[in-house]
Amino acid sequence: MIGKDEKLKRALLWLPARLYELGVRLRVAAYETDYLKPKRLNATVISVGNLSVGGTGKTPVVEYIARYLKEEGYSVAILTRGYKRRSAGRVVLNERGEAPSGSYIEFGDEPLMLARQLPGVPIIIDKGRYEGGRWAIDELGAEVLVLDDAFQHLALARDLNILLIDATDPFGSFEMVPFGRLREPLYGIKRADAVIVTRADRPFDQGQANAIVKHLCGEEVPLMYAYSAITHLRHLESNETYEAEMFAGWNVSVMCGIGNPEAFSDDLLQARINIVGEHFFADHHAFTQEDLDRVTASARKAGADAIVITEKDAVRLEGLKHGEAPVYAARLEIESDDEVRFKSLLLRTIIKKRSALRDSNA
Repeated sequence: MIGKDEKLKRALLWLPARLYELGVRLRVAAYETDYLKPKRLNATVISVGNLSVGGTGKTPVVEYIARYLKEEGYSVAILTRGYKRRSAGRVVLNERGEAPSGSYIEFGDEPLMLARQLPGVPIIIDKGRYEGGRWAIDELGAEVLVLDDAFQHLALARDLNILLIDATDPFGSFEMVPFGRLREPLYGIKRADAVIVTRADRPFDQGQANAIVKHLCGEEVPLMYAYSAITHLRHLESNETYEAEMFAGWNVSVMCGIGNPEAFSDDLLQARINIVGEHFFADHHAFTQEDLDRVTASARKAGADAIVITEKDAVRLEGLKHGEAPVYAARLEIESDDEVRFKSLLLRTIIKKRSALRDSNA
């Protein structure tokens, strides 16, 4: 039952929310009717994004795609806007294979994390993804461009539009923000060329998800399932990495500032790591020494063996002094029973784009 305060909040926000939704609908319609036309690049463009705010596992999927295609011998670059970065203009990480120096404040936490996880893959941080993509093609010889968090970036055409749906809240309460978690109306699903349900190892209404996706996308759009698993933990001070199995039975305090912190706690529990304290901050939170000291004190009081964070949080803790409780960053990797099917989709997309480019140049 909705309380009086919630009813008042909804009443006050109703008009601004509807105006925002109208603006989103008009923008999408402008591209759907060709009033606005997306620009195309002479490389395979693969986009990864979602419909809802918060974490759905976009960054691990982007990393998975880039790593796999790099191993297959393709020249890959990642395009990202660098959310909340302070630097201006285009910034390129890993341009010559060197380890990136500098702070997340300059680059954004996710680009810096990706650069460190993928040392052989250039990360182009540019608000204009078309311009960034052209630069990657002309200067780096990029054959495949992976767009991070770009489902709503309609100005750039893509050859494979991958939509991620979080099993723990597949359709954002069916309402746009601020009343729900959707960034755009649900019918936006129909733009997807492939749909991946992440955290699919959690209980969810699979029948409903299948029905909605098939109704909006049709039978031809592949629907796949994936989940994340903690495989390793890295000690922040020594940089030593250990198998996750070694931490089974440990008591830890969780400290994170990500879009879906509860899901991270669930991942730790799945790894048989006990949680004695949770300290959740806003997504992209800029950690301070006071934050870390407070969590450390709380962890010690709760009898925690360690503090565990995500790799995304780790780049925002750099430069802070650690206390008595050791801090470990958990390494999340994507796993799926549809892995072969997904890899085949990626390779077929590249082959198809190469063929189209050859035909257009003939």
